Amino acid sequence: MSITAKAFFHPARKPTSTDVEDRFFSDLRTRNSTFKRTASDRFHDLDARCLESFELSGATIGQVLDIGISSGATTLALYERLLACGHMPAVVGTDIAIDGRLVKAYPGVRVLTDEAGHPLQYDVLGRVVRPWGRRADYATGMLAVRALANAWLGGRAQRLIKQGDGDVTPVRLISPRLKAASNVQIEKNDIFVDTPAFRHRFDFIRACNILNRGYFDEEALRRAMANIVRYLTGPGAFLLIARSARGCHVGTLFQVSANGRFLDVVDRFCGGSEVEWLMLETPLPEQWAI
Repeated sequence: MSITAKAFFHPARKPTSTDVEDRFFSDLRTRNSTFKRTASDRFHDLDARCLESFELSGATIGQVLDIGISSGATTLALYERLLACGHMPAVVGTDIAIDGRLVKAYPGVRVLTDEAGHPLQYDVLGRVVRPWGRRADYATGMLAVRALANAWLGGRAQRLIKQGDGDVTPVRLISPRLKAASNVQIEKNDIFVDTPAFRHRFDFIRACNILNRGYFDEEALRRAMANIVRYLTGPGAFLLIARSARGCHVGTLFQVSANGRFLDVVDRFCGGSEVEWLMLETPLPEQWAI
């Protein structure tokens, strides 16, 4: 059973195990039907291979952008691993779903929502009720319970947020452990919108479980990739694109060529990213070219 949002976000709560944290976030289903399901160190193998490539190239990684961080647990793991290998990184982690609300709908009943009011968790007298259904709900009768909760509690939470009154507490839908990492900054960001403050800034960009053909069509992927390459510092900078599939990570590590004209493939994981060819076709900023 997952921990309630009230208990998880309580300011006096003692740090819980990463297992408890992972279970909490794994039960949160967002508006676009994806889960904030990011185990605390699930990308350790990718991180290790990337660090090997950094060492072989003699690169010093100072500025890092981690895109689509979910709970941010893997962002923290990457930061700690870079530190352990002698880098002094400043990390920016981004996601579209960072801010949430904890709404007291009725005495003893709280609703965790995203910033727009989409319900993520119901807390009924200390018991967690998920807003989203499973096949087993048809057999257990929970289908009707969830439908009632979404209409009654979810609707009330949205009204309270919209009205701006009642007991509504802003929360951040990220690991509380990130508070202790002073050089890790978490921001809400949309990969489809160019961010001028990110341009030519990052030595290493990681985009895991975000640039997938299952999520976006080719036109959308090209638009996101055009933004992402502009965020790299230029020749020598690294970019990792990967996704989790059937118990392994499928991805490609790129590096901007020394002449700044194209991306080199430095390493492939489980055969390489399914969108590698799209990334290789993405034009690089003209000012990089030598």
